[in-house]
Amino acid sequence: MLKTIRSKAVGAVAAFALGLVFAGCSEMLSRDDFAARVKDKSDSEVAKLVGKPAVVDSSKPNEVTWTYNSRTFNVEERNKFDSKAVVVFAKTPTDGKLKAVEVKFE
Repeated sequence: MLKTIRSKAVGAVAAFALGLVFAGCSEMLSRDDFAARVKDKSDSEVAKLVGKPAVVDSSKPNEVTWTYNSRTFNVEERNKFDSKAVVVFAKTPTDGKLKAVEVKFE
């Protein structure tokens, strides 16, 4: 009986620890902090700073959008969570590389 209780306790602690590890992979940021991290950055810089997006849309010829789910909150609305943060990249005219030009919150 005691072994069973210990096994369950160890399993619960392990599950909790894994949850913390995975939660740390997607840091929650205020809208201002998120926008400041990504604005005017290249796509590779954005990936390093805030991680890979949930969705990438490259259907437009000179624009790419990256969508992040549940990563931001709005301080002005009592820290209400945003369901999406969308980073809009445009190709620079000089070298054609992607640069973050806008951030939208939904």
